[in-house]
Amino acid sequence: MSLRLNSEGRLEFPCRYPIKAMTTGGADVIEAVLQLLRADGFDPDPDKLQVRPSRNGRYQAITIEIEADSRARLEAVHARLRALDGVVMLL
Repeated sequence: MSLRLNSEGRLEFPCRYPIKAMTTGGADVIEAVLQLLRADGFDPDPDKLQVRPSRNGRYQAITIEIEADSRARLEAVHARLRALDGVVMLL
């Protein structure tokens, strides 16, 4: 399953959805993101986790896919992720 859009350009659920977070810090922030996703009932695959440092090394971009089953649930997890210490921005 992958990201799917209907004819109006809206997401169709269920779908695989990439969570993208810009964070400060290292492994502790990554683990906090994974723990939050697990606590919300998602099953992120740590083997598919992508981490890219920023050009100056001050930030890191984290990308992990989840299986999203509704827009409401996706918006709720985004709100919780934004509230995490170390998360600067979500895409």
